Amino acid sequence: MAGIAPGERPDMDDASAGARAQAIIRDMRLVVFLLSLPFGMLWFMLPVVGRDMGASALEIGGLYSVFSLMTVLLRPVVGRAIDRFGRRPFFLAGAASYAVGNLAYAAATNVAGLYAARIAQGVGSGLTWLAAYSMVADLAGSLERGGRFGQIDEMASRGGIVGLAAAFALMGYLGESAGWSASFYLFTAVGLLALAIAARRVPETAPARRAAPQTAGQPVPWSQRWQKYRSLFHASFATLMGIVLLTASAYALTSPILILFLRDHITSSVVHIALAFAPSALIYAFLPSRLGKISDRFGRRLPMGIALTVGGLVSLAIPHLRSIWPLIMLWIAESVCFAGATPAEEALVADLSAPDARGLAYGIYTGTYSLGSVIGPLLGGWVYERYGEATPFFIAAGMLWLGAALIFRVLKVPAPAGPAAEPAAAEGNKAEA
Repeated sequence: MAGIAPGERPDMDDASAGARAQAIIRDMRLVVFLLSLPFGMLWFMLPVVGRDMGASALEIGGLYSVFSLMTVLLRPVVGRAIDRFGRRPFFLAGAASYAVGNLAYAAATNVAGLYAARIAQGVGSGLTWLAAYSMVADLAGSLERGGRFGQIDEMASRGGIVGLAAAFALMGYLGESAGWSASFYLFTAVGLLALAIAARRVPETAPARRAAPQTAGQPVPWSQRWQKYRSLFHASFATLMGIVLLTASAYALTSPILILFLRDHITSSVVHIALAFAPSALIYAFLPSRLGKISDRFGRRLPMGIALTVGGLVSLAIPHLRSIWPLIMLWIAESVCFAGATPAEEALVADLSAPDARGLAYGIYTGTYSLGSVIGPLLGGWVYERYGEATPFFIAAGMLWLGAALIFRVLKVPAPAGPAAEPAAAEGNKAEA
């Protein structure tokens, strides 16, 4: 990435701006890939390791909630700071926090140790992804945002697949407990490598701050100071955040109990469950950058609404399954839909916010998602133990269908603009026809 020094803003008016943006995103994808290696391992093994350490279903739900609570507390504040101080420092701090979390997982010998690791990982997530989303929004025009966000999302999935394969190999050779620790020592080293790459090759992308209009000796009125944030108080942005909270809660409702349910009723082997999820993981690893372009062409609502509808059907069906093959087919259908819907939702946040307010916009967006992820696991664990194993899945299905209805019937989104145009939100949020 010759010509861009760390800490230097790429010149977005330069004739080579497109090539520079691609180079930055390419380096960000590598960093995201390396930081994401533990994600697959945690998705499959955290409930299992927690149960082996004596955690109840509610305590396992708490492992998910404490992670999300950290992001809820951090992201709105960090989002405002990112707009003021730039994206890069928070991207680097998040990578460092991920490394600390990995080291804590490696050293954990009880449930309290797992909670400490989740807190550190939550800090890393709260910083890294907020900065990454803001950077992609800075670099991509509105007609390519879906594809660009998909490029980042799919690298996280690829990292999770590679990390899970490496972890299972270590656990097969060393045993579950020793393999868990060895895997996270490896992830710690790779996380430090990701931090070094980011420090060397990922520059600042935030737009230059506009000079505040004021007369000599007169304070800047609050109405002018906060003018750039007016898009975040528009009905469309508020509606989107309500949908995000609802659907995040729905998926988090079943997250801590899904693997436990599958082990109890379909197969006791975590490896078999991982293999069942492998086709879906490959879809998330390679299709978001392609399917994300659907929303660039046909609008954001269509892929988002379809994904939630299909997700509700899958949640409704899971309690009735007793074979792994139908589960594989359902997961494939769901993952194809969300490979297009997730980049669409992330791009819509940028569409609805002004360029110099995107840090706060993504702080609110990711904080809202994390709030749902705090509520869902605790509620899911409680419902699972009190009202039966199937009930959380039925509740989640209803919540996802309600989210789909809100997308199709209530949410108004701006029409796509050219790559160099400002988001329509900054000009009044003209609704799609």
